[in-house]
Amino acid sequence: MTAFVRRAAPPAAALLAYAAAVPWVFRPWFLGEDLLPHVPPPLGALVDADLYLNIWILTWIAHAVLVDIWSVLDGNIFHPAARTIVGSENMIAHVPFTAPVLAYTGSALAVLKAYVLESFALTGLGMFLYVRHHTQNTWAALVAGAAFTFTPFRADTVPQPQYLGMTFVPLALLSVDLYLETSRRRWLGAFAASLALQALSCVYIGFFVFVLCPVYVLVRTIQRATTLVGWIKPTATLAFTMLVAAVALIPAALPYLQGRDEGSIPDYDLMFIHIAGWAPWRYVSSEFIWRAGIVAVGVVGLDLVVSLVRRWRAQDRPPLDWQAPPVALWAVMAVGATLAIGPYLPLPGNVLIPMPYVALYDFVPGFSSIRVPTRFVIMVAAGLAALSGFAFDRAFRDRGSRVSAAAAVGLLCLAVLGASPRPQTVMAANLVGPKAEVYRWLAARPGPGAVLEIPAQTSEQDTIGNWRNGKYMVASSIHWRPLLNGYTAYPPSSAGFYAAAIRDLPRPEALQLLIETTDLRWVIVHRDELSPEEAEPWRNAPPGLEPVAQFGASEVYTITASRTRDWRDEVDAHMRGVATQTFEGAALSILPEACRRGAITDVALPDRIGPIPLPRRIPVQIRNDSDCVWPATGLLGHHVVGLHYRWIPPDGVPEEFQAPVPFFQLLRDVPATSQTDGAIMLTPPRGPPGLWTLEVQLVQQSTDEPIATFTGLVDVRARRVPKT
Repeated sequence: MTAFVRRAAPPAAALLAYAAAVPWVFRPWFLGEDLLPHVPPPLGALVDADLYLNIWILTWIAHAVLVDIWSVLDGNIFHPAARTIVGSENMIAHVPFTAPVLAYTGSALAVLKAYVLESFALTGLGMFLYVRHHTQNTWAALVAGAAFTFTPFRADTVPQPQYLGMTFVPLALLSVDLYLETSRRRWLGAFAASLALQALSCVYIGFFVFVLCPVYVLVRTIQRATTLVGWIKPTATLAFTMLVAAVALIPAALPYLQGRDEGSIPDYDLMFIHIAGWAPWRYVSSEFIWRAGIVAVGVVGLDLVVSLVRRWRAQDRPPLDWQAPPVALWAVMAVGATLAIGPYLPLPGNVLIPMPYVALYDFVPGFSSIRVPTRFVIMVAAGLAALSGFAFDRAFRDRGSRVSAAAAVGLLCLAVLGASPRPQTVMAANLVGPKAEVYRWLAARPGPGAVLEIPAQTSEQDTIGNWRNGKYMVASSIHWRPLLNGYTAYPPSSAGFYAAAIRDLPRPEALQLLIETTDLRWVIVHRDELSPEEAEPWRNAPPGLEPVAQFGASEVYTITASRTRDWRDEVDAHMRGVATQTFEGAALSILPEACRRGAITDVALPDRIGPIPLPRRIPVQIRNDSDCVWPATGLLGHHVVGLHYRWIPPDGVPEEFQAPVPFFQLLRDVPATSQTDGAIMLTPPRGPPGLWTLEVQLVQQSTDEPIATFTGLVDVRARRVPKT
């Protein structure tokens, strides 16, 4: 027992040190009862929406594991869609920590805190174990763990918490070294488990470890081999282990691959990905220090300078140690830095040099859905943190334990202070107290039934709507009823159809369509969040809805209208991709040329629109001049007729890379030789003020040429505020 305590005491002490620093780094949020971290404007709504999404994911996964593990991917948002978790990360690997906390507290806020505590403490511990194994220096390992887990980037990344769980990156490298040293199969199992669990923690970092671990394996096996046969066997064994880990991930990957086949998870164009690359010269910027931390950059940078000066001054220069683990780490960092550049390296004169990223894009399954190559810098920062431990060991190995301890603790404190020098900005979560009463009321209602909250998202570009839906998603953890609202990176294809109906509420036709295709039972209207234009239709109880409860400014309606047509079976057929006709019976097929005669007869363009990213409903009138019925009421979007638009700048040159514009569906099929109403949700363009051209197109999904096009001029500029 004494020997075990001696071995376990240093890692346990390091774990406690890292864990103890977490509440301070995230002050005052972490110890607050009903608080969440918050990003101030202008990015506040966008980042906070991601935070709500990820809190919901963590909590739903934990809830499903506790209640019905087979529903783990079927989140309660975007009702009646299935597999809604597939629209983003799942972070399943963290269930051993999040599920017990949810079972004990029932709180989504506690789940997030448990996740953050686990991620920071165990990520630091993983790096501690890796560096301590190679240096046998506890203080060097403490510095490396702190440099790895406490960086400004990680402290600012709580809204995207999947990037916090990096415990298995250093553990994978450690498993490789332990297998090479001992040839024991258990370390192969640890290697495979580390790779698989890292992929189940974060898809991005999962790709990174599967791409970069072969580099580490290759260098380490070359370093240790004395013959070709002696190199082939361990290299092949470790490569086979990686293949086993990849195969083990197939059940988790299949839903995502299915989402790609359905088109809900897109493949990104190489030029679009190129925009999100990391140019090599940015490694000498403050942004890299923000990502890697002042301790890792400072310690490794100082070590390199000192080493170069000593070698330059020395008369007998000792040979470099090419057998050491840092050589493999430098190789991993070099490849990671190369991949972070993205598909092309930009040079003066608009010259683009193809990079190795293109090969991964072409040949690695799923890699074409990775849209931000800059995130490879995470792995460069990880390697730098490990190197800081080796550098500390070289600098303090002969200086005595007290000096080493003082220096290590000082660097630990510097890492913690550098990660969060100021208290975090916070916002109220509203999951405790009066504002949560409406959700507790829903939880107490007997029987099934879905919920819709108003105001909701109006389009994919509706940043404020995404933020609102994110709030509703987290609040749904109190009642866990199906929710028509939803926000995720890749929404299900049915989201556009239901968004069209929701934004037309409380019109009876829109309400009836929701009743006929969903299990909607309650509508919650948050009157204090409605604009005057949105509030007007809700002034009195609309037909088909009856007010049943009031909680401050939140009013709950129950459905009183009867279901005249039950289209729920048709919805299921559309969801499974086997439907051949719309809800109203029109064929879901590409319209022949004779059926593509029509026009956009009117667009209610505003004379002026301010550069505020709030979608504005613009009515559009459409005319079908053919003898064919146009299909419109389809959930998956294939072959349905609808609207989209694009902005053209005042100089008349369209932007080369425009953000994808949502497709706006119609609520009814369009009969032959008839006119109908539609709408787009218009978001102002980003660019200079002036007269922009708005191009509205009537299109059929799955075809290239529009049926009709309308263009008009809109003055995009802020209104002048009169002087007083």
